[in-house]
Amino acid sequence: MNVLNVRETMEQIHISEEMQEEIIMNVMNKQKENRKRKTGNWKRIAASVAAVVLLASIASIPVRAVVTNIVRERMESIPQEEIKAINDMVQEQRNAEADGFSREYSDEEKERSKALWQEYGNGTFPEKSITQVDTVEDVTEGMLCYIRSTGVFNLPDQEMTDEELLEIIDFQHKMSYAVSQSPAAQEAREEYQTEKDMLREKVQAADGISEEKAIEIARKQMENDIGARAEGKDILRYEDGSVAVIILDISEQTDYEHKGDVAYMVHFNNPEDHSLYECTIDAVDGNILYINTNEPMGEE
Repeated sequence: MNVLNVRETMEQIHISEEMQEEIIMNVMNKQKENRKRKTGNWKRIAASVAAVVLLASIASIPVRAVVTNIVRERMESIPQEEIKAINDMVQEQRNAEADGFSREYSDEEKERSKALWQEYGNGTFPEKSITQVDTVEDVTEGMLCYIRSTGVFNLPDQEMTDEELLEIIDFQHKMSYAVSQSPAAQEAREEYQTEKDMLREKVQAADGISEEKAIEIARKQMENDIGARAEGKDILRYEDGSVAVIILDISEQTDYEHKGDVAYMVHFNNPEDHSLYECTIDAVDGNILYINTNEPMGEE
């Protein structure tokens, strides 16, 4: 599963866009690290992102379903020539060693960005589009811009204004939308569905556990691990209300022992504090293979 599959899967999840985008970025960063180390954990990371993100921190809109119509109308108004150009740019960046941003957001910028992601979903858009340049050599001091050749947002050293943060948010939405509209996206959707059907057949053939059982196991483990904080977390759901459980191929996974080659990845999240709990379970024998938590600072 690649970043495109991740985005397409996440488009169907009922969760904050903030969570979605943060996970996408985490996955991209992990992909870059894996290329350097030549490790084989990309499938697990990508699937994790797909399910989770469902996150955030590049983004932040409480519930995707609430903002879909407003934001989608804006995206659909973009000329097709521009959408194609953005998608072509993103595809050309696949092998770029990009860091995403030229510097980290300050704590104050992070807080305002979260609020602005929500406002963006409610129809607060920037007055203009972010400046784009071809190479880093085209960047001038103090300029907020997007560098097309590297996929990096160049941020000014000083604290950014709300308008500048909205320009970044707006362009992130445009990139995501452009990728989702490409022929490759449709192919990815079909490929992902085929993969899911095949993996489910493997689980049935091995007399493995059901998704419902995996959820039960994951919820009990979460309650044991984080106690009272589990009460605020609900399982991720697709926009039709059905539970979002990711099924993935772990045949090449070497980080932990597993009886079968298929696993369920179950995610719970708290939309109030954006905390996450992820549990990966062997689909054959129900053993817990991997746990990942993202608790608010000071509560782990």
